[in-house]
Amino acid sequence: MKNVVLIGDSIRLGYEKEVRELLGDDVQVFSPKENCRYTKFTLWGMFSWMESWGSPHVDLIHWNTGIWDLHRCTADGLLFTPLEEYLEVNRRLAIQMESYTKNLIWATIIPGGPALDKKMPVNSLINTDAAAPKVHLTDYMAPWNADVRRYNAAATELMQSRGIRVNDLYSVIDGHLDEYISEDGIHPSPAGYSVLARKVAQEIRRALDESES
Repeated sequence: MKNVVLIGDSIRLGYEKEVRELLGDDVQVFSPKENCRYTKFTLWGMFSWMESWGSPHVDLIHWNTGIWDLHRCTADGLLFTPLEEYLEVNRRLAIQMESYTKNLIWATIIPGGPALDKKMPVNSLINTDAAAPKVHLTDYMAPWNADVRRYNAAATELMQSRGIRVNDLYSVIDGHLDEYISEDGIHPSPAGYSVLARKVAQEIRRALDESES
């Protein structure tokens, strides 16, 4: 029996059930019931999650974070986590993950879809004054995805420099945005979650098999 840890935001929550099924009975999957949110929240959460699972032996960890870091949820309208901070927290998170196992897979942030161009204001707690600038959690699709690619490229370089495998989930979705991204512009459609689940399970299985060879 192999012990695999799945960590991530709502994207992970959406593909997790199918990943468990695809991995089969010889793999025990540990994962938080909660959304792991932004990267620094995940860094803190690893301590309590591992403790809650009884600190099991871990054969592999697969994780994704980043979409929450790219949200514009504050009154200044800036990205929640600047790139330099994102990289530093990911560096620390990588060290944390390496303390559990050397068999690690980091997954890229997926792209947003056409619905982002509707640019709907959602942060009503900030927009209490009708005259105040509207604050959106996301940008239009093109600039949002430009930020996603920028953060992915920097984090990919960091992970590869540490010998951590990179699962390119961005490329799985890119080119199929109408089919694989839902009407909220951020979360995958059922078909999108399914294709992500197959890619995640494939990469986990490959890494487990290679670790035994």
